[in-house]
Amino acid sequence: MTAAQATAQLRAELDRLVDHELTRARLRRQDNPFFGRARETETVTARGALAIAVQWRAMTKAFMFTTLAGLGETARVLSARHAPDEDVLAAFQTMFRVIGDDLDNLAPVFRAVAPGGTAGIHYVWWEDSVVTPLRNAVPAEVGSAAESLPAGVSELIDNMERLAHSPLGAAIQLRVVETIALDIAVAFRRIYAKVAIDGVKPFSRTDDFAWIDSHIKAETGHAQQVSDDETGTTGLVTTEEEAKDFAELTAEYARSWSRALDEFAASLGTDALAPAT
Repeated sequence: MTAAQATAQLRAELDRLVDHELTRARLRRQDNPFFGRARETETVTARGALAIAVQWRAMTKAFMFTTLAGLGETARVLSARHAPDEDVLAAFQTMFRVIGDDLDNLAPVFRAVAPGGTAGIHYVWWEDSVVTPLRNAVPAEVGSAAESLPAGVSELIDNMERLAHSPLGAAIQLRVVETIALDIAVAFRRIYAKVAIDGVKPFSRTDDFAWIDSHIKAETGHAQQVSDDETGTTGLVTTEEEAKDFAELTAEYARSWSRALDEFAASLGTDALAPAT
């Protein structure tokens, strides 16, 4: 077996291990409590919807900036090499393109509907189109309570901050998040279409769902990009030691995402018993 074949085999095994860790962490649509509850809950209260929206804003903000910071750590490693392997550079290009959508909507599916300038940065766009309308529609005390992040979300953000200091961190974040992002966006489409405040649905027009619908369209492509056999993010891995670190950090990160989504499910579980106010 040539060195190139051995590296390709190492990356293929790592990709399978990553998929196993996602399944083990219950991040698949068939067994994740949040995805199931989003399907089953008939009416979502403003209280629960706002709590989830605020948490998601914090998570997406941290994800974007820590992934960009991690990209810098990767770039420093590549800069120190005289001639980085082309497959490593291809993985780096994939990472740059995918996270670029969060910051500046490089993909046409986002650019067609996103606000211009800084308002189109994904966490800002989410806040303006989802968080703010809900916050304006609830009593001040409800809005204030929603600002407190639950433990599972805070722990996930802490994990993101740690990964920002690893040369593998951006690759791990993108591999995990883009694999589950479609199911999250679909769950949001179900949730926010069911929000009712005094019998009125604040999200009823097609434009109200632009953030969510554009992500549903884009995330299939993103998931394929980060897991591609030739240009996916595991292409950064060139040694068994790197593969071991990648696998261990991925397992921890997947568990963090699972706990954060459990917090979303808890908000919906409360909604199922609460009046639609």
